[in-house]
Amino acid sequence: MSIKLIAVDMDGTFLSDAKTYNRPRFLNQYQRMREQNIRFVVASGNQYYQLISFFPDIAHEIAFVAENGGWVVSAGDDVFNCQLPKDHFHTVIDYLQTLTNIEIIACGKRSAYTLNSYNDELKTVAAKYYHRLQLVDDLPYR
Repeated sequence: MSIKLIAVDMDGTFLSDAKTYNRPRFLNQYQRMREQNIRFVVASGNQYYQLISFFPDIAHEIAFVAENGGWVVSAGDDVFNCQLPKDHFHTVIDYLQTLTNIEIIACGKRSAYTLNSYNDELKTVAAKYYHRLQLVDDLPYR
């Protein structure tokens, strides 16, 4: 039996604690995988746009299972994109906004969104994980 696919998680697995990896070494290994027709898949709860930033040279060749499986891209083509129906989204957002001590980050295909009114600490942390993050006055759902 031969290996057909290698899938990696990013945070705490593929990436160091500093959110880096040895790119030259990996690209050499990736070239060897390609020669053996082994697919490379990045699987993560992170935003798709953040994930592709880690692989600028090969993002158009590899596959991504991003946003906890909500968006799957293979060689630059969408394979799956889960869209929450608007009425469900409204229900969830309306409920979450009644809770105290939580902040909402709503993920969409073009960007993630969070409120300007949230504290700067949240926005700083969120920006590390969401390369496309828009600060808005109201969540764009109505």
